[in-house]
Amino acid sequence: MIREDHYRAKQPHRARGLRDLERLVGGVCDEIDERLAGQDVVRVLELGCGYGTALLELRARFGGRVALYGLNRLPGDGDAGILLRNAAERGLDGGEAAMPAIAHADAARGLPYADATFDLVYSQVAWLYFANKVGVVREVIRVLREGGVAKIDADEVRADLPPEYRRLVEIWQEGRLVPFGEYLRRFGMAFAPAPEGEYLRFGKAAGFGDDLAIVAEIEVSRLYAHWDGIKCIYACTSPTPLRPEP
Repeated sequence: MIREDHYRAKQPHRARGLRDLERLVGGVCDEIDERLAGQDVVRVLELGCGYGTALLELRARFGGRVALYGLNRLPGDGDAGILLRNAAERGLDGGEAAMPAIAHADAARGLPYADATFDLVYSQVAWLYFANKVGVVREVIRVLREGGVAKIDADEVRADLPPEYRRLVEIWQEGRLVPFGEYLRRFGMAFAPAPEGEYLRFGKAAGFGDDLAIVAEIEVSRLYAHWDGIKCIYACTSPTPLRPEP
C-alpha cells in the first residue's frame, strides 16, 4: 500500500485527467466518438497513466463502449488499488463497465501487449522520462491496429534546458544533426498543434527506426537535480541523406 504522504505529494503529477490531456494533446474524446460511429468498442491505452484519472474519466463518459488499459513503470506509480482509491475520491462511476486494466513495464524495453491491439494510444506526461524514445514509438506502432492513431505529448526541443540537452531525441547522420521532426516526416509522422504546444501524432509506419542505432541515453537529472528527463542519442545508418539541421 502506498503511503498517504507519498500518494498526496505525487497526486498533482500522477492524477492528471482529461482536462490536462485535452490541453496537451487534444481531441482524444473526439477520436473515440468518431470510432464509435463505426465500431462497438474502442480499445485505448494510456502510457504513463499514473493514478489513472484520465482513464477513469473516459470510463465515466463512455462506459462499456471503451476497453481501457494503462501502463506504469512501477506499481508505486499507480496500480489497481490506487486506481480504485482515486475513483472513489473523485466520485468517478463507470457503472457496470470494467475498470481500466493496469500493467507495469518499462516501455523502453517493450510493451506487454500483442500486435495490433489498440485503436488509440495516448500519453500526456511520460515522454520526458522514456529511455530509448524511438524504441517506445516503435512499440506503439506495433500495438496499434490498422487505422489506429497515437497521440503523444512529446517535446522535440526543451527551452528550459541548456543547449546541449534541449533535444530529447538527437539523430546524427554522417556528422550532421538531423531534426527529429524531419526524420518523422519520412514515415508520414509529424508534430501536430495542440491547444498548448505540440504533440506527436502517428499511425502504423513501416520501417520507422529500422535505420537508427541508439548510442547513448543521458538522464539529465544526474547532472543537475533541477533538470528533468532522458536525452536519447542515435546514429542513422540509412544510405539516404536526411536534411541537416539549418
